[in-house]
Parts: sequence; structure tokens; C-alpha cells
Amino acid sequence: MILSVWVYSILSTLGPFIGWGSYALEGFLVTCSYDYLKEDLNSKSFILYTLVTHFFLPMAFVIFFYLQIARAVICHEKAMQKQAKKMNIYSLRTKEEDQSIEVKIAKVSITNVLLWIGTWGPYAIVVLIGLIGQHQIITPLFSGLPGLLAKTNSSLNPLVFAISHPKYREAMAAEIPCIVTEDTDDVEKKREEDKTACTNA
Repeated sequence: MILSVWVYSILSTLGPFIGWGSYALEGFLVTCSYDYLKEDLNSKSFILYTLVTHFFLPMAFVIFFYLQIARAVICHEKAMQKQAKKMNIYSLRTKEEDQSIEVKIAKVSITNVLLWIGTWGPYAIVVLIGLIGQHQIITPLFSGLPGLLAKTNSSLNPLVFAISHPKYREAMAAEIPCIVTEDTDDVEKKREEDKTACTNA
């Protein structure tokens, strides 16, 4: 898997080094990206290739795999409920748990898909505008902000996972209680319950 990521990365960036497309400063002239403003066929074919392989294909993968994760969790929850009914257990959750696990997973999945589209979509639109030749629309600000937004995605995605994970929130509440909205007494109670469960197991 790691090898395939490296091969994909090399193939993604190699084009301009061998004469297919080119790199150029963009937006605020502090970042470098593919030159989507050139009019020649060489540049346009490379930009079309990058749009398909770096935006539309990854977007399809992101949507597909997050749907698979949500589907697997829902199927697992249904199987657990079916097993619980056989054992005459009417609820798998305590009264304090108001949302089922599949709803929480679905929310995280939908949030990550929308986050990915929201951070990379504006940049893809700018590149598409450059590809169709509407260069008068593309100002430094118009191209710079979507570029910066797209680069923030690498830090936002893990943040969404971290914030949505209950154990992470518990640890955060214990270490920095002022930034967590959850009651610290509940966190301490949960921590004691976890310790008791571990010692009894």
C-alpha cells in the first residue's frame, strides 16, 4: 500500500519535469502549483489529467470508502441488535447514550466527505476556469485563497476524527478541561468505570 502511494505521488508530480505541463507561482506568489493558465495543448492535457486523477478520482474514492465504512458499521449494529434480541437484551446502550454508534460514524463520514469537497472543490473550480480560458476572472486573490484552503485539508481531516472520538475528548477534558464542553465529573466517572471494567476483566 505504501509503495502504491509513492508510485501515485511520483506519477502525479513527474509530468512537468519531463516536459508535460509546467509548474508556476500562483495566487499570492508564495506557493507553487500546476500552471493552469497556459493555453497550449501540452499544458491543457496535463491539467485535465490532474483534474481527473487528483480531484475527481480521489473524490470518488473518498465517497465510496466512507460509504463502505458507514455501511459496515450499520450492518454490525444490526447484527448486534439481532444477537441481543436472541439473548433477551432489549438495548445495547445505556440511557445516557442518546445516539447510536452508526449515527455517530455516519456523521463523521459525511463531515469528512463534505470537508474534502469543501476544501478541494473551490481550487478545482479555479483550475477548471483556467482550463476553459476565462483568465480575466482569475485574480491573485481568486486563485490564492482556494489554494490555501485546499492545503488546510491535510490538517482538518485528522482534527475531525480526533474531535469526534470519545476517548480523545475524554483525554482532552482531563488535560485541558477549559476547552471541552463535556462535564468533567462525567469524564472522571467514565474513567473510573473504564478502570473498573479493565480490572474485572
